[in-house]
Amino acid sequence: MIPITYFMNEFFDDSFAIRKMNKINYTDDVTHDDDGATIKMKVPGFNKKSIDISVDSETLTIEGKTDDDSFVKRFSIDNKFDFDSIDAKVVDGLLTLSVPYKAEVKPRKIKVN
Repeated sequence: MIPITYFMNEFFDDSFAIRKMNKINYTDDVTHDDDGATIKMKVPGFNKKSIDISVDSETLTIEGKTDDDSFVKRFSIDNKFDFDSIDAKVVDGLLTLSVPYKAEVKPRKIKVN
């Protein structure tokens, strides 16, 4: 089971959905490694002031809003992740979130004596 999965693109109404489909597709890419997960999302025209990120016990929500466009993306997330250590940055229209695992669930090597 992949602990973070995209499960919903939310539209506010029909006219917004049509407008969004004719504009930019805010695609995302989720990768996993031994340290946690990384979410990369193209968000051209958005900056750090126009993006809000929130997390609760089950959902990571990314919302963006400018005068011309808006989006909402939600990801299912489980309690293996350290919600207090999520790092987010926007550079050249690419939003990158690093979502680390909690220390107790990170893979570790066991020395054989």
